[in-house]
Amino acid sequence: MNPPETSALILYNDPQAAAELSQVADSTSVLGVLAEVNAVAAALGRLHIPCRAVPVGSLQDCPGVLNDAPEPLVFNLVEEFPAEPEAAAHVPALCTAFGKACTGADSACLQLTLDKPRTKAVLAAADLPVPAGVMVEPGAACDPALLPPPPWIVKPARADASEGITGASSIHSQADKAFRRNLETVHRSLGQPALVEQLVGDRELNVSVLERNGCPQVLPLAEIDFSAFAPGKARIVDYAAKWLATSFEYRHTPRIIPAPLPAAVAAAIRAAALKAWRVTRCRDYARIDVRMSGDGVFHILEVNANPDIAPDAGFAAALDAAGIAYDDFVRDVAENARQRHQRQDSSAPPVRQPERHPDAAVKTRSAGSDPAGTAAYTLFPPARSRRGRRGP
Repeated sequence: MNPPETSALILYNDPQAAAELSQVADSTSVLGVLAEVNAVAAALGRLHIPCRAVPVGSLQDCPGVLNDAPEPLVFNLVEEFPAEPEAAAHVPALCTAFGKACTGADSACLQLTLDKPRTKAVLAAADLPVPAGVMVEPGAACDPALLPPPPWIVKPARADASEGITGASSIHSQADKAFRRNLETVHRSLGQPALVEQLVGDRELNVSVLERNGCPQVLPLAEIDFSAFAPGKARIVDYAAKWLATSFEYRHTPRIIPAPLPAAVAAAIRAAALKAWRVTRCRDYARIDVRMSGDGVFHILEVNANPDIAPDAGFAAALDAAGIAYDDFVRDVAENARQRHQRQDSSAPPVRQPERHPDAAVKTRSAGSDPAGTAAYTLFPPARSRRGRRGP
């Protein structure tokens, strides 16, 4: 029997396998995908779209699942795989290879946005404001002369969900022993480069973007409320603030939505977010995180091409503030994917190989002749900060 035209396969990373092999001390973030799966499945059910949810433990599991799946649409909720988190970016290309419509960002976009330094090079090349920073490869020493003015935040270069960001211990004002220890912790515990980035501003904003009828739409801006933080406490969204429900940070970082911003500042941030969406080639939905100072100067921290869409996450809060029902969001995303699939040229190769973004050049400095082989840095340029004019 042929499957219904609108049936969907919800593909997601197996949280149990990820939790067992997680490289962070707490596995709450990898288990969080289940809330997304349940919410999407419930919405599809209310939309009368038959669906199945199937977990995959590795990229190697995907071809067999996709080959056997009768559903023409894949709702892609694969965020990462244990031991090879970057491999999850290849899932959309596999879906295309097996003739499936696929929701969310494509493989090229996911590969780009998972790599924070490369993403910021693309944004800077497009004249979008990003903090200055240095990427330090595992085993490399960090030359203080290459660092931007302090303070700095040290975080993994290729991780999301605030993994590896631990509040005050991630913030540094000098390249001392604690700073070097923090670099080593990122290298050792997560097995990836560390990003040393200038900590800019003291306000943090989330800009959710939804594609509807082929056009990206910026949802109401949200601000993280740090007003309960004591003076001197780092005003950042670290792992505890995002995932540890009993922590002070989690309980005292509510969202303010819409964010209390002058109209002109909000307009400038919305315009920058849309440009970031376009230059990184997002699709369906994304979240752009922004840091801003009190005088309206802002920088783009991150483009999250597959943000958390659980009902209690920031994206769902933005949908609610925009008056968009969660079911309508799921329907829009599924319809986007279906229409993209229909538009594909049948004469074209079935898989679009992920390609290097044309603007993704980064300045690289390597020790080269350094006999110890200790230094290897990737720099992204300090694009001009953007100031939104104050409005009434």
